[in-house]
Amino acid sequence: MPVQAPQWTDFLSCLICYNEFECSVRRPISLGCGHTMCKSCLSKLQRKQCPFDQTVINTDINQLPENYALLQLVGGRIPEKPPSVVPLVSKEDYKHYLEAKTCVEELALYLKSPTPGIVNGLLQSSPLSRPMQRKLVTLINCQLVEEEGRSRGMRAARSLGERSVTELILQHQNPQQLSANLWAAVRARGCQFLGPGTFQYSVHQMNILILPNYLNWLNPVTDKLSPTKELIVMTKY
Repeated sequence: MPVQAPQWTDFLSCLICYNEFECSVRRPISLGCGHTMCKSCLSKLQRKQCPFDQTVINTDINQLPENYALLQLVGGRIPEKPPSVVPLVSKEDYKHYLEAKTCVEELALYLKSPTPGIVNGLLQSSPLSRPMQRKLVTLINCQLVEEEGRSRGMRAARSLGERSVTELILQHQNPQQLSANLWAAVRARGCQFLGPGTFQYSVHQMNILILPNYLNWLNPVTDKLSPTKELIVMTKY
């Protein structure tokens, strides 16, 4: 049976032995499924599959590159000169692989806090919000030499970018403006709320409360509303 993985906030520790990654023995290696373990624990696996989601490991562990994005966060150094050949990466894709790898390693530095430690799931003194931290952790755990890992990396990068735009918008608009924009979008779609005025006011207040945390901008929300139908809210007296 799959083993339950630790919390995402333990991203600097091996998921199997729970020891923090370090430069000598416990060097991090990410699998295509997005789980990262130290090389020592990976080499001791009895079955060639991830212990957390049972994904089969088709690649030789020795051919998987170490995760320098994580290693640099625990005091490791990224080699100044990249290897001339990377297993599983073709010559045509080698340049793109190095560019993507460098970008991920640079982004990972935002998780390096001047004050060590994690409190309530948040890095101390981190400039990133909790959702941004979590999405960035997902990205740096992707194995770019495998097709599945690259697909996961693309999805994680897109999610991280969308969240960045959302937080930028939230920094420049207050909840009242966001709520007004949402109601304008609903009216533009030909929708209206039918019900007591007090209930409409309650819905309006609810929008103000939830928008800062769950806003994904207006289009994904309004696209689900048909312009030819009315959004009817029914209440019981």
